[in-house]
Amino acid sequence: MKLNYRDKIILGALLAFVILLAGFFLLIKPKYSDIKSDKAALTAAEQERDDVDAKISEIPRLQENIKNTYDATMKLTGDFVAYNDMYNARKVDQYMQHFAEDCEVKIVNLNASDIGTAGLDYYYFTPTFIGEDLLTAADLNGDRQAANAEAAAESNTLKDRTKETILGGTYSISVTGTKEAIWKYLEAIEKQDKTIIINSVSLNGVIIDVDAYKAQMDALEIELSEEQEAALEDDAEVSAQFNITLYSVYDLSEPNVEAD
Repeated sequence: MKLNYRDKIILGALLAFVILLAGFFLLIKPKYSDIKSDKAALTAAEQERDDVDAKISEIPRLQENIKNTYDATMKLTGDFVAYNDMYNARKVDQYMQHFAEDCEVKIVNLNASDIGTAGLDYYYFTPTFIGEDLLTAADLNGDRQAANAEAAAESNTLKDRTKETILGGTYSISVTGTKEAIWKYLEAIEKQDKTIIINSVSLNGVIIDVDAYKAQMDALEIELSEEQEAALEDDAEVSAQFNITLYSVYDLSEPNVEAD
């Protein structure tokens, strides 16, 4: 069949349209889909990059916080006896020996234990309120009860806390010396800056208030012997027994916060 000029023009235009349409579906549309997917992937990658950059920017602050926490912890552990100074009974004895020597008391007997786990109670003062029922009845505005509650707040909080478990070693010792030397020994342990607690003290032949004791003997018409009089002198030798616990903790390993 012969095509006239007009038919050829229409057929050519139709053929061009078909070619363009086929090109769109076969080439352009897949490429457009790829571009769209790549843009979505790029957006996700950029968001991930921003998240990583944000985390990286936090690293110096986290490093500083870790160092500050470590330093603060080491200050707290400094309140305890160093582990290397008390890791067995011999070291405990060596650590405590200078107190007796400095205070000029003579050790008669001692028993030191190896280090082990020990419970450490919280130290707090529990206030006592006398006539609390009467106080409650008279406290119409509640001011005194509020003041009492504030005064007891710390003890009420700490008494309910679980006792902490740390390292501890016991040191039981019997000594002789003058009353002044015994007091110095007690004071020396009290004033040293480590966590050493005197659990109990037993004094033998010690009269705390000599004048009151003599007055009581005079009132009872009891005459003291020369030995008893001598025992009341400040330089008289007396004996005492102490049960002491030394506390320690393991030091934290220093954190490595620097990038390799």
